[in-house]
Amino acid sequence: MQFRKALPRVRAGQCSDGSRAPGRCVGHLARLAIRALAVLAAAVPTFAVAQSGVPLMLAEAQRLAADRSAQVASQRSMVAAAREMAIPAGELPDPKLILGVENVPADGPDRWSLSAEPMTMTRIGVMQEFPRGAKRELRAERARRDADRGSVATEAATLAVRRETATAWFALHYARRAERVVARQIAEAELQRTAAEAAYRGGRGGQNEVLAAQGAVLELRNRQVEAELASERARILLARYVGAGAADRPLGDPPETDMLPRSAAALTDIDGQPEVRVVDAQAAVLDAEAELARAGRLPDWSAELSYAIRGSAYANMVSLMVRVDLPWSPGTRQDREYAARLRERDAAREMREDTRRMRESEVRQMMAEWAAMRSQAARLRQEIIPLAGTRVESALASYRGGAGSLAMVLDARRAELESELMLLSTELALARAWAWLANVTLPSGQS
Repeated sequence: MQFRKALPRVRAGQCSDGSRAPGRCVGHLARLAIRALAVLAAAVPTFAVAQSGVPLMLAEAQRLAADRSAQVASQRSMVAAAREMAIPAGELPDPKLILGVENVPADGPDRWSLSAEPMTMTRIGVMQEFPRGAKRELRAERARRDADRGSVATEAATLAVRRETATAWFALHYARRAERVVARQIAEAELQRTAAEAAYRGGRGGQNEVLAAQGAVLELRNRQVEAELASERARILLARYVGAGAADRPLGDPPETDMLPRSAAALTDIDGQPEVRVVDAQAAVLDAEAELARAGRLPDWSAELSYAIRGSAYANMVSLMVRVDLPWSPGTRQDREYAARLRERDAAREMREDTRRMRESEVRQMMAEWAAMRSQAARLRQEIIPLAGTRVESALASYRGGAGSLAMVLDARRAELESELMLLSTELALARAWAWLANVTLPSGQS
């Protein structure tokens, strides 16, 4: 280890310089400790730099984004709250304490006396409500279904975060590739400018060619600024999801986007996607609310037990009271509420079909876009870019042989740059479509 090399070996009872003087030894050990701390302080930044150089893979970026998402965390908290509510919803209400004074004279010679009037009593007791067990179970079931709806909403929010993170990750990946393409073109343009200037000084070329070469370099410098700006914007967008530290790391190799992330049958299984399932979950919640409204026709009851204390000359009393709800007009109250809940449930089911059609259209459109971008990218790689490279070589050969002009070379290089940037733009569109399709449902084992 470097720490061991930095510290000299010291024998017991002896300083490293060979002396045995206690004062000198203590001072020497202090200097050794300072050296060790300096070595450690120098090693920590090196380790941090090494860690920052670890490539950020797409899967890691999506995991970091989901862990940092406030929206996903909020949805999970709502699910936990709904599950907690399911327990008290199925229990009896808490009992109520009754404490008071009854029948106190308000006028006459015994007014405000608590013992002169035989009907005056101090009353203490408890009261307990007894909602029907079916109602309590329906309330608990409603809370459980609300938690299930929240779970599906959490899945949809997680997928949205993963999809947006993947889009930002691909944007940064291709922006950095565009920077490298422009930098390579600048290097070649610089060589071309140097050659044009040398030819002009040697009397083999004209000043127009030098100016054209200089103009090409300046144009590419502007393209470089644009590429750097696009890269910085993409980095800032990715940092929104994964944090600034992770966004500053180099990116790993992208996944293979020329193949669909799932089979076409799995992608078009619309009923299994959370955007449709959340509507099903909402209909289930409304169904439970409708059943709870129908159960409102069944009366609840409560019991009250109290003990009344009177004056010393009178006997104390015990009372037991039972109260029962009277659904006096269910046709104008409970039945109307039940009918309203049924209408809301039917509306949710109708919305489910509309949501399903819209989702299916989105999936099929994205699959069509993915196929079109894959075909276009293949044509650019296999035909257009090789043709642009051949054109550059031909223009260079003609220029070197004196049969062509520098303007032809610059035009050919400009066309080559445009075709390479077009390929990157097409591959980015392909990657975005792939990322969208890859996040229609969560991978197995994730929630």
